[in-house]
Amino acid sequence: MERRYIESRLWTCLTSEFLEQVRSRYHFEEKDKALLKGVASDLAGCLKWKEAAYLMFADNTDIADTADTVDTADTADTVRRATAVVTLGSDVDLLQERYQNTGRMLESYMLESIGGELLMLGYGMLEAWIRENTGYQVMAYHFYGDDEAHPLSAMPEILARAKQHKVVCTAGYCLKPKKSVVFEMELAPAEACGGTAQGGRICAHCGRRDRCPNRR
Repeated sequence: MERRYIESRLWTCLTSEFLEQVRSRYHFEEKDKALLKGVASDLAGCLKWKEAAYLMFADNTDIADTADTVDTADTADTVRRATAVVTLGSDVDLLQERYQNTGRMLESYMLESIGGELLMLGYGMLEAWIRENTGYQVMAYHFYGDDEAHPLSAMPEILARAKQHKVVCTAGYCLKPKKSVVFEMELAPAEACGGTAQGGRICAHCGRRDRCPNRR
């Protein structure tokens, strides 16, 4: 089992362009721009050195120093797998509680919206890291709790195997911090996939499409 800690630096994604996309997607009004920017500023301080991403590669996956060293001839028809743990960190939960306890419900919703979008960017960041450092391409996502092959009961063991201390799973199989996710990725050699990303894979292979708040 190969384990890697990935430095995501997602706070650097909190740009004016990103916030405008969030404002439009979640139907915040033009007059809410300044408030949205303030929430993003609070969030950036929570993310620094608290967020984290961990990758665990199955034993049959060759992790190369560069993509050029992967032998795709022997692996083109073989599905490889990697498991990921991604979190925005515990300080985000504390910030949201502070908003809620002081009646700042709009800020709380803004924080929820921005956090969800940052997690989506985290998926893309992991895709790019895998493509650039292993020579593999992510072909499908499987989120725990969506099917029998990926039960929620498997998450505590996965978190233990990741040898990390930022994310825990409760007895009821809820992740803490709340803005955390555990999922499995199917990998294939990038050359066998044409070396290009297939747009929309996160949604196309996700069992949560009908209930995902980011698609409403």
